Amino acid sequence: MLTIRHQRHLLEPRLPLFVFIDGHYLATMKNDEMDIDLPVGDYSLRLQFGGPVSLRLVNRIFHTDKSIDLSLSTTTPVHIKPGHREERQAVTFSDREQLWNLLFDIDLVAWIVSLFVTFPPVYKIISDAFFAVWLIRLIVIRKHYYKVTSDPSGKV
Repeated sequence: MLTIRHQRHLLEPRLPLFVFIDGHYLATMKNDEMDIDLPVGDYSLRLQFGGPVSLRLVNRIFHTDKSIDLSLSTTTPVHIKPGHREERQAVTFSDREQLWNLLFDIDLVAWIVSLFVTFPPVYKIISDAFFAVWLIRLIVIRKHYYKVTSDPSGKV
């Protein structure tokens, strides 16, 4: 038995995550915990949010079927050991972006305030630069977005 747990932050929304075993879609995880009954063996577990986005305008102009993969995911090996049916392998995952999320929330609040109050021009430069760095970092780490911890005893 494999138990998957999502360790959510205080303000993190409940977004559906796709669960893949050895590259095959298994289920959509809508809650913070999910149990999967797997036979003994070694598996590759992938947790993914989002998926490919079609480039409709480009596809219409050039008559192609291009898309960009904007998914956030992580893949981890899982070993299911032989034993009693009650024994569990637990996998807990969480967002790797805790500091970035805090900075982004502060910037979002400052942006909303800037709709009513005029900030110095340097705020816009800093905010845009922060957003660009955050976006580049997100693109770079998108295949290793979640931090995963594993506990063979099932006690996480």
